[in-house]
Amino acid sequence: MAALPSRPLLLRGLAWAWLGGLVLAALWAWQTGSAQPAATQLDLSQLSLPPSARHWLGTDPFGRDVLAVLLAGTRNLLAVSLPAALVATALGASLGAAAGYWGNRGLRVRRAAVVVIMFSVVGALVTGPQLLPRWLLAGALGATAAHYLPLRATWPLPLDRLVLAAGAFTASVPRLVLALLLAALHAPSKPWLLAVLAGTCWPPTARLSRTLVAQLRRQPYIEAGRAAGFSDWRILWRHLLPNAKPALRASLPLNLTVCFGLQTTLSFLGIGLPPDELDWGRTLADARLEPSAWWLTVGGLFFLTCTMAALHLLSATDSRNGTPHSTLKTADQRVTNKD
Repeated sequence: MAALPSRPLLLRGLAWAWLGGLVLAALWAWQTGSAQPAATQLDLSQLSLPPSARHWLGTDPFGRDVLAVLLAGTRNLLAVSLPAALVATALGASLGAAAGYWGNRGLRVRRAAVVVIMFSVVGALVTGPQLLPRWLLAGALGATAAHYLPLRATWPLPLDRLVLAAGAFTASVPRLVLALLLAALHAPSKPWLLAVLAGTCWPPTARLSRTLVAQLRRQPYIEAGRAAGFSDWRILWRHLLPNAKPALRASLPLNLTVCFGLQTTLSFLGIGLPPDELDWGRTLADARLEPSAWWLTVGGLFFLTCTMAALHLLSATDSRNGTPHSTLKTADQRVTNKD
């Protein structure tokens, strides 16, 4: 990995300044409503004008101010990509930590729970998710069968194998192709786009979390926690994950970068947000209507490149500066505190 610049604090400050200024500008434009008319109203007398004192980034082929369109698109970008990155990071960290801690035979589930899940899944596949009563009826039948049949024994859940298989399947298909397939299954909407982005971005965080937890679970203080009577859930969520937090914290900017890129690409192709929603990708797509309007491409690419570069820089500095810490006390310390 290439060495960081000699002044990482300065670059980190510039990254935070760009991201903070972008968010504040978008919030100010939304709160005051100053950018909304310029971003939505068509002006046939201002079609594809170059940058000027009135229009700093020029106008698009519809006569809208490009800067106002980009600021309005920033709100939609943050409203979808930021929650998607948070969900992907939390989901990947949780699944990876559980897989790294329990492995393939450490977590056991009742056969009754497996039967209920199987009945529910089959009911959803047969009836469709829109027929919720029949889906619930299938789950109720599974619960009834689990109650009367001798299913109180437990099975080892191959959690590690399942998480790795899901991550391998997601990684085997190019992320953009997978996002295109999922986005094409439903009409464009913000919730569906959020689910698509989160569902395609969690595997890298899961692999990182699994590796870190698998290494940390062999440390002496974890054995001391087990000897002190701590439960597996307490050791995992209160003591292993805090140790992996510095590395996992660096995953959030990377996931946010991927979500920004995917959302912009999907909007550029016309299957991201609904047609009436503004987005950076749609601004870049409008440049195809007027190839000579270079400012359309330059403005959108400038916003996208600076934002992704700032997120990459924050991720690199977080991974370098983070130092694992343990919140788990050894058995001797625990006994001393009790005394």
